[in-house]
Amino acid sequence: MFNKKYNDYSVEDLLHDQEFVSIVLKYSSDKKWGQFLESHQDSKSNMRKARKLILLFKINLEQVEEERKFKLWKDITGFDKEYTRKNKIRRLRRVIRIAASILIILSISSVAYWGLNQQKSFYQFAESASALTTDYPVLLLANGEQIILEKNDPEIKFLENRDAIIINNEKVINISTQNDNSEDQTLNELLVPYGRKSSLVLRDGTKVWLNAGSRFAFPQKFEGKKRTVFIEGEGYFEVAKNGKKAFHVFSENIEVEVLGTKFNLSAYSSDDFSETVLLEGSVNMWGEGKLIRDRELMKPNQKTVFSKVEKDLKTSIVENPQMYISWVEGWYQFSKEDLPQVLKKIERHYNVTFSYDKNAMVKALPISGKLDLNRSIDEVMKVLSGVAKINYKMVDDNLIIIN
Repeated sequence: MFNKKYNDYSVEDLLHDQEFVSIVLKYSSDKKWGQFLESHQDSKSNMRKARKLILLFKINLEQVEEERKFKLWKDITGFDKEYTRKNKIRRLRRVIRIAASILIILSISSVAYWGLNQQKSFYQFAESASALTTDYPVLLLANGEQIILEKNDPEIKFLENRDAIIINNEKVINISTQNDNSEDQTLNELLVPYGRKSSLVLRDGTKVWLNAGSRFAFPQKFEGKKRTVFIEGEGYFEVAKNGKKAFHVFSENIEVEVLGTKFNLSAYSSDDFSETVLLEGSVNMWGEGKLIRDRELMKPNQKTVFSKVEKDLKTSIVENPQMYISWVEGWYQFSKEDLPQVLKKIERHYNVTFSYDKNAMVKALPISGKLDLNRSIDEVMKVLSGVAKINYKMVDDNLIIIN
């Protein structure tokens, strides 16, 4: 039994209704579409017109490249803002609404593109990684071998022209040859638990520092048309320059594309945002938009934040980008940052849990200054309590209550 909610819909209403768009694409055969149409006698004419538009744009726009989709989106939204500001007549606004409707159709192919792209690029980290209970970083090799990195801030480096890595400039480990950068390649993974950090040098010379609570997947060596890695957590990248082979960093919701540059990427799954801060070079940052993938071309001293709630990108100027990579050197630097966000960073670094009333946190003062991460958690909390004007109680080594 078909839903009859569309009987009073205009063509414009139908184009705006994503469920109707899905039905049109689902009932592609004339027989199924005819059955659906017969159940909506009062709106058959409008539904036929809407279907023609949907199928027309589906055919013509499925081949549109992402760059052209992005430009079309910018053009139409700019057109909307311009005429809204000037308060043009209703007819022009109707044109704008129709243009927006067309974008909904356009989003069909865009969503398909994003879905296909995610299928190719989204990486499922090993189940064994999340189940590990070790207090130290773990290197999971593609051949199944697991290596516990017991020293503080361990460094992994691929040896040039050899299928081997060296750990802390001491231990050399041979790695069996993989299928290079093919689509079905099993990648190496580096798991960094809370309370730890680690770093590595990839085969192309790119340097990566990983913060506490991060996971990173990377190939033995880069083959093909681009260099691709995956991250969950926070990493600082100094990408080796290669004008012929772009470097792509994927997280769950964003993609960062560079040729050779320095940037910090924070993409923890527990945060409601992902953030990129650019220090040198240029970066394309793509975000999973509401209709199509949004994009920002970043310049040095800029920060772009992707909101997982709003599904958009916002770019701003940062006066001191070095502040965002201070964790690499063992300290945090803050500038008018909300206390809950500061506490979240401390939680990850010291592997502790804070308990507090979220509503009461709005009264806490914003945090500016530095915290030495080489100090004990008790020493750090004494400094923080003085700056933020809060009281705290350490219940045990892992739980801290804040008033």
